[in-house]
Amino acid sequence: MPIPELMLMLLIGIIFGGVAAVFLRGSRTVFIINILLGIIGASLGAFFPVMMGQTALVDVSSFDYLLRALMGAFLLVLVASLFRSARPPSIH
Repeated sequence: MPIPELMLMLLIGIIFGGVAAVFLRGSRTVFIINILLGIIGASLGAFFPVMMGQTALVDVSSFDYLLRALMGAFLLVLVASLFRSARPPSIH
């Protein structure tokens, strides 16, 4: 994968993770975790056809990989936020 497309994919993950952290109104650690989850989700989404064995390389000639990166970041942050909200409140 060429470097500019890789950087764009990672930027999508960082931006989506940051936006999700703002909407979830978490602490500083939640912000950092959401950014990391956004990056991981964007990477998994973009490389999904490669992982499924449909292709050997990520096709960067079309913008489909960016849409998959966006959906991967969205789904991973969403699933993580659902598990985070299911945690019982701590007793102080």
